[in-house]
Amino acid sequence: MGIEFDDVAVSRLVACLTDVALRLRASGAGRRASAERALQDFHGAYARLFAAARTIESEDRGRLTRALEDLTVQLHVVTRQADEERRRLEARIAWQERERRRDHALVAVGVPPGSVLDWASGAWDPEPSATPVRPTPVSAAFRARPRQRSTGSGGGGGTAGRSGADPRRLREFSGSAEVQDAATEQDLHRVRNAWAGFTARCAWVPVDEATLVAGFGDHLAEDVEDTAWVRRIANAFAAAGSGVSLADGVLDVAGTSTLPTGLQRVFDPAVTSAEVAAAWSELGLSEHDLRALPLTTTLQIANLDGVPAAARDIASRAVLRAALGNPERVYRMLGLRYTHGAATMDEFRQQVAALWKGVRRADRLAQELEAPSAAVAQLVGFGATDGALVAAVSLGDLDTASNVTVNVPGATTTLDSTDGQVRAAAGLLRGAVRLAPASSFAVVSWIGYRAPELVEVPAHRRAIDGGAALASFLDGVHDSRDGNAPGRLTVLGHSYGSAVAVEAAAQTRYRVDAVVTYGSVGFTDDTRPEHLNVRQVFATEGEQDHTARLGRIGRTDPRDLPGVHVFSSEAGPGTEAVTGHDMYPPTGVGYLSPDATAQRHIIEIIATGRPG
Repeated sequence: MGIEFDDVAVSRLVACLTDVALRLRASGAGRRASAERALQDFHGAYARLFAAARTIESEDRGRLTRALEDLTVQLHVVTRQADEERRRLEARIAWQERERRRDHALVAVGVPPGSVLDWASGAWDPEPSATPVRPTPVSAAFRARPRQRSTGSGGGGGTAGRSGADPRRLREFSGSAEVQDAATEQDLHRVRNAWAGFTARCAWVPVDEATLVAGFGDHLAEDVEDTAWVRRIANAFAAAGSGVSLADGVLDVAGTSTLPTGLQRVFDPAVTSAEVAAAWSELGLSEHDLRALPLTTTLQIANLDGVPAAARDIASRAVLRAALGNPERVYRMLGLRYTHGAATMDEFRQQVAALWKGVRRADRLAQELEAPSAAVAQLVGFGATDGALVAAVSLGDLDTASNVTVNVPGATTTLDSTDGQVRAAAGLLRGAVRLAPASSFAVVSWIGYRAPELVEVPAHRRAIDGGAALASFLDGVHDSRDGNAPGRLTVLGHSYGSAVAVEAAAQTRYRVDAVVTYGSVGFTDDTRPEHLNVRQVFATEGEQDHTARLGRIGRTDPRDLPGVHVFSSEAGPGTEAVTGHDMYPPTGVGYLSPDATAQRHIIEIIATGRPG
């Protein structure tokens, strides 16, 4: 006897809501300051539209923050009520057992139950309450308000009103706002996933209203459209020439999105990857259509989970070519110029060149693949997160492979490592094909989060953000395949990447077959295999890997957890022991080096579901 109330799901939701509320409150000041600078040289009806939109944004941000905080208070209340109900149930069960024993004793001595002696029993052992504790219904309510972005003057370019602005200041606003919107989108994914976990595992708590997550998505969608709207207005002023004013009717045309309704639906940040996949399928865009799209649209497609890998590959390679040919433009489009701690222009050029080298390596290695695995390589994402360049490269066709593996690297990883990541993936794929030649394989090198610097490893911030992004990617793989889900999905996590993989496995909508950690920095104290949406968890660590032990301070070694399957990284028949912490070092033996014991066992897990 018990109640359906998962304390871990509630604590995850409370922690998520608290953190997101703090981030929303903190980011408001930056958006307000950026808007005030944009308004310095902005005049006319469009300045008033911009100011009104900013006021609504600020007020709604405050309302959303308070709604998140209010929900945390409600969750603390129902947690206390759940504890009270559990104690009541336990006390009642214990009392009923004592009552049964008393009745049994009375019968044994010839005294019928319910005799005059019962009053004494009730005096020193009163019956606990039979009335259940009723939880207070939870209300998660928030609705965003729409914002006006047109004067309604029409497209004739008449002289009824004119507006002027400094396009440079408007672009500075849109650039900084775009960075904030990307961070807020990650927060929305986290809240959506945590809320889904709460509602699925805490059915004991009634929910009166549940508009918070949808309202959060609507608020973000309004922010994203504001950012794009201001950028289009800035482009119109820049095209017109310095210091000129434009008719409000002209700005109405320039500021209105010209994207088809279907694409607008795909780019809505509030929709799930399943909804993205459905909307994308309805568009029916051909390869030629994709190549004809403007770069700003292509950049969005490249990083959109739920879009098929073939389409993301076309879009991602187009962005990569643009970054090679005009790095300053793409650097600015990614918002890196306005992001504190972002990759510098020199680092951007270096990492773009390294990614290009890694993709070319993947293309060459893919030609060696034999059927049924498709002889293709795919660049399934290229963009920026938290000021870091991110990407993902698949060996094999991610749209059709029956066996999919996603490998997540650890701390300090950047796109500079793409070539080594791809070579490590090729070794895994070749080994898996030998064990299961009838299966088709795809191995993804997922460099899709800002990996921490060494000083950041003890913290969990990067794992939380990376886990949300990885969960969205994994769900997108399922959703984009139109019901043809991979038969087996394995996630590998090296070092800090294991923390990212575990965070993702706690949030995915689709079950992962296996999570494999190697050289792990450990799990947080509240993370256990049974909390993850995964069938099996494996772990290994080399005796000579001293770095992993240092990085694990404050976390739990996954090998010590019940339910985790541990395998060896030491020398075996025909295989070598890991000699350090690296995944795929140029010298020595890394976890995924050819002939490493760890690599062989990981290949066996990928291909057969268990190490040999």
